[in-house]
Amino acid sequence: MEKISFDLLKQMMEEDHKGLVSIYMPTWRYGSEAAQSRIQLKNILKEAEEKLISMGYGVREAAELLKPCTLLLDDALFWQKQDKTLALFISESSFKHFRLPITSEETLSVSNKYYLRPLIKYLSSDTRFNVLALSQSEIKLYKAGAYDIERVDVPEIDELVENYIPANELRQEATSPKGAAGGATSFLHGYNEMSQTEKNEISKHLRTIDKEVSRVLKDSGAPLLVYSVDYIYPMYKEVNTYPHLMEESIKGSPVGASLRDIHDKAMEIVVPKVESTLEREIEKFNTLKGTDSKLSSCDAAEITKMALHGRVERLFVADGVQQWGFLDNDTGEIIVDNREGEKHMEILDRALIAAMENGGKVYVLDKERMPVLKPAAAILRY
Repeated sequence: MEKISFDLLKQMMEEDHKGLVSIYMPTWRYGSEAAQSRIQLKNILKEAEEKLISMGYGVREAAELLKPCTLLLDDALFWQKQDKTLALFISESSFKHFRLPITSEETLSVSNKYYLRPLIKYLSSDTRFNVLALSQSEIKLYKAGAYDIERVDVPEIDELVENYIPANELRQEATSPKGAAGGATSFLHGYNEMSQTEKNEISKHLRTIDKEVSRVLKDSGAPLLVYSVDYIYPMYKEVNTYPHLMEESIKGSPVGASLRDIHDKAMEIVVPKVESTLEREIEKFNTLKGTDSKLSSCDAAEITKMALHGRVERLFVADGVQQWGFLDNDTGEIIVDNREGEKHMEILDRALIAAMENGGKVYVLDKERMPVLKPAAAILRY
């Protein structure tokens, strides 16, 4: 199974020929619902076959095209490895499938273009960040997103930790209850009892760690969230040189914390920030719209044209809503006629991909969360 990436989305967007099949369906890992998933796919494939035949495919041709999907029906192991949504893409030359950690309603598209909205939603909502777990006994760096987390292997940091001889007061952190969140008073008391020499020793060590962390993260631009006992974070913040260090931190000792625990604690801080940013973006759009500014638009055709020219700064698109049209090469205008077929495209997907490609931020939202009761809304650059 390929990893979902922006380059892959662009590649799939460019495909344009008869008989491209896109399937999205809710899935479950366990229980009776898991068994129902196979029946659900079987029914979807029957409908897909009927659509292919209506497009001119013979019965045997349609069955052959759908064969990679049909084989999955009897693959018990495949159905044990599902997430919230299964996405399947079939053409005469390729077959792709993805397990998505986001919820998507059942969708079948048989057209000259793949329907990519749920993939775009997943990719655009997966905020990337880093977590630095700091303790006297171990220091670990993680890269994470809304749905995953994994450790970044940095041998230089491992070596620094191995060769570091901490202050005596810090030796107890890994095993003492004082390391847990809520033990701030005890820890601050321990910190206040340290000599200046011991504090200088810790700061020197943290400065060395910061040098390596900044080296590893320098090109990512992703926020860095520190997970440490109360007094370590301000000390690290003081020596930090990485420009994207977050003001908040995860409080408590990270020693012994599982990946899931670290991710859950991180998301408690990250999610409100993401939501706050979205609310500010919507407020900005509404302000521009309220003043009849030319820097806002809620016309899907105009927005798609602007996105193709790199003029979309922020784009809001309603999830599940489709708008089909084509680019008139003579006028350069996008014509919406809601017809599928040769040289036609789902213009909202096209706008989303173009906006992302040109550095714009995109949001695929439930209809109720859209700034306006329209399929799309945008803040333009100029």
